[in-house]
Amino acid sequence: MNSVQGFGETKFVIDLQTQRHWTGGVGFYLYGFGTSAGLIFLEVLLRALGVVDPGAALWGMWAGLGLALVSLGILFNHLGPGSRWSFLYVFRRPRTSWTARGAIIDTVLVLLLMLVLLPSVRGFEGLPWGEGTAGGAVLRVAISLFAVAFMAYSGLFLSSWNSIAFWNTPAVPILFVGYSFLCGMAALLLVEVVAEPGKALLVVAPALWPYLLALLLGNAFMLSMYIWGMSTATLPARESVRRLVRGEHRWSFWIGTVGIGLALPTLVAAVAVSGRLGTGTAAMLLLVAACLAIQLGGYLLRDNILRVGIYGYPV
Repeated sequence: MNSVQGFGETKFVIDLQTQRHWTGGVGFYLYGFGTSAGLIFLEVLLRALGVVDPGAALWGMWAGLGLALVSLGILFNHLGPGSRWSFLYVFRRPRTSWTARGAIIDTVLVLLLMLVLLPSVRGFEGLPWGEGTAGGAVLRVAISLFAVAFMAYSGLFLSSWNSIAFWNTPAVPILFVGYSFLCGMAALLLVEVVAEPGKALLVVAPALWPYLLALLLGNAFMLSMYIWGMSTATLPARESVRRLVRGEHRWSFWIGTVGIGLALPTLVAAVAVSGRLGTGTAAMLLLVAACLAIQLGGYLLRDNILRVGIYGYPV
């Protein structure tokens, strides 16, 4: 609150305050765990459909687990030393606390991933939920359900904040789920490039390019609708939009989220779908560049949305 003095009177002006607690670390956690959830869900689905073979699917599971653990580590580092000693308190009151619900979903998903991957570790091959068993199939179904649950949770958690109008909309969960699938599919293609470079370009990528293009266009449309809707909402929401598209975060948004994260991979995917991308080294480099660009855009989307969150006026 600032005071402005006039002739014999003092006026008080209430500034719109930006939230400063959730910045880069939380943004990477939402991106990393969301991408991990999207990757794991798509890995289970595409493996069942025969698009991804079991060997590459195993790489995808390990990559998803690693990304999830790195994201949790960055989150705890952001929260500070106190969180490392009192983290058990985060599980309290799951009926009323979105934080507790998220902690439970994260923990169960990581534990399920460890269980399903354990038979692939030397010395544990004979476990009853190994490759090709009914127990393994049940575990993968459970993992898929919790992966979807986290994708939805990451947006529902933000949209539950009534004090920040830019987050308090059903568009945020929809956008976060869409971006989790988008980044997850791009991550799956990167895993395929590492695991089986030849098959990635000749078999998997041609099967997934149309879906990747659809996700890119769908998320671009949803993002534009979200920005347009908030630009006609309350004053704090409109100020968030102004700071995002014309203010201090405009370069990160337009160049990072829109240009690199959406426009560039959309162009590559459109060329690939038209059949003009080819199968040589240049095509492989474009595939990797497009998938990495999507990852950067997915992180910057979360980071920008967090950074322009503005508290409403006190009631």
